[in-house]
Amino acid sequence: MSKKFVTRIVLVTVLFSFNFLGHAQDIIRKISGEIIVTEIQTIGIDDIEYKQFDNLDGPNLKILKKEVAKILFENGTTEEFSKKTSNIEEALEETKDLLVKEINAHGFEANSFKSKYKASFEGNYLRLIELKKKSTEPKNEGILFDFSNVYKFEKLSKRSEELVYLNIWVSILKNEKKNKFDKHKLVMRVDGVDNAVTILTGLKRLNKLLLEQ
Repeated sequence: MSKKFVTRIVLVTVLFSFNFLGHAQDIIRKISGEIIVTEIQTIGIDDIEYKQFDNLDGPNLKILKKEVAKILFENGTTEEFSKKTSNIEEALEETKDLLVKEINAHGFEANSFKSKYKASFEGNYLRLIELKKKSTEPKNEGILFDFSNVYKFEKLSKRSEELVYLNIWVSILKNEKKNKFDKHKLVMRVDGVDNAVTILTGLKRLNKLLLEQ
């Protein structure tokens, strides 16, 4: 094979590579090691939308963020996902455990210290069930709260060192069959300032983590 012919092959390969990369701006590296050269459209909460490098006029495709290690963007910046997702999920579980423990120990419905709240999580939704007065039996099925959608965290309402109110405007599940949520004011009575601060801080952290997830 002549030197001139080899040079021509190399030149064609280089030109093809530039043409290829010119159309596909971003590079997705999956956790499995697979590389996808493409053009990113949107990065959502759970997935990433992109177009195939050889069909930029075609439909958007999706890949779950948990499958992605990182993205190298056209401008040279890099965003890592697998490590970030792992850290967020770990922090989210710790926050959920803390909230369940603190609310079950110190959270009451708004009118008295006789009916406690029982907290639990259904996925990322917080369920608060009001218990019967001085009992562990549930008074109702409770309310399911979506803390990824908080309208306002109000300041603690301190009546005394042992009587503090949380007031939070947040979405609740209004119609489970239709998956319809509505704006609601959560009022929780807490026995002690320190406990109220812990619960409020935990709910703010929950909101932040859910938005980052």
